[in-house]
Amino acid sequence: MLPIRGIVVASSDSAATNDFFAVFGYSESSSGVLSRTAGASIHVASTTRSGRQRRGWELGPRGLDVYVHDLDDALDRVSRAGWNGGAVATIAVGPVRMRQVLVAGPDGVPVVMVESSHRRPSLLDSETHWCSEIYSVVWCVADRDDEARRWIDAGVTAGPPLEFSDPSLGAYLDLPVADAPLRMITLSSADGASTRLELLSFPGRESVPTARDAGVVALHFDGEPPVESEVVS
Repeated sequence: MLPIRGIVVASSDSAATNDFFAVFGYSESSSGVLSRTAGASIHVASTTRSGRQRRGWELGPRGLDVYVHDLDDALDRVSRAGWNGGAVATIAVGPVRMRQVLVAGPDGVPVVMVESSHRRPSLLDSETHWCSEIYSVVWCVADRDDEARRWIDAGVTAGPPLEFSDPSLGAYLDLPVADAPLRMITLSSADGASTRLELLSFPGRESVPTARDAGVVALHFDGEPPVESEVVS
């Protein structure tokens, strides 16, 4: 199943979507497919509906994560390209220190730029581009543990379960309660190859399913056609 091979984006303006991903180093490798030299490709499909950024306790895709060397420089780059980042979250997990910010593109496509003191190998280490490929997809689910159990039973490798309660994270995710507790777990293929999946849930909150008519709508896993593979939300 994992790693993720393709990310399906239903776009109300394919040209704008292509231009947005070009900021992060993606170019058209075949008709409707945007790629870099590693990680999942972006499959752009046309839709007559328009999407928006997910907020609050809404379920579904919440982040296409890329590494950056310097978050302030990254914010300046996307600003000059005509896009704005939201609130900056500062996170500490053991020895790891991270700063991250979400940039909402066309139809609310959520690219999250992450500056981290420790990171997995990526194109950021070997290319001159200022950001990596998409190394993780963050997906909000109703129950982290229940959803993770299905993936683990299917043979994926799970990282340690994590719990956070930080106002900067609440602001970054645009939550109604800034210091609400969050639960997360990372799922990857046995070899740790990108692109991995991160499940996020809001314990004690009434989760809200949202339609996936535009923006990120599905994921393509190893050996599966992109239009038929979706994460359960």
